[in-house]
Amino acid sequence: MPEPAAPGGDRVHVTVTGRGIRDALGDLRDAGLEVDETLDGLGIVTGRAAPDAVARIRDLPGVTVEPEVDVHLPPPDAPLE
Repeated sequence: MPEPAAPGGDRVHVTVTGRGIRDALGDLRDAGLEVDETLDGLGIVTGRAAPDAVARIRDLPGVTVEPEVDVHLPPPDAPLE
């Protein structure tokens, strides 16, 4: 699946999940992930990486990598269609 391009660069925003994600941070960084936020209790790390780094991160054992997507909701008073 192609990764969405990050605004202003060739890096993509990704969410990485897995058990023991805190222990995997070094491997994630070595694979090319620029960590933005770590949510230890949920087993989630968010960050940015070049497309080739995303492939390396996906090869790490015990982690799942998903591209972040923007969700746009209509205003609360918008008519239902």
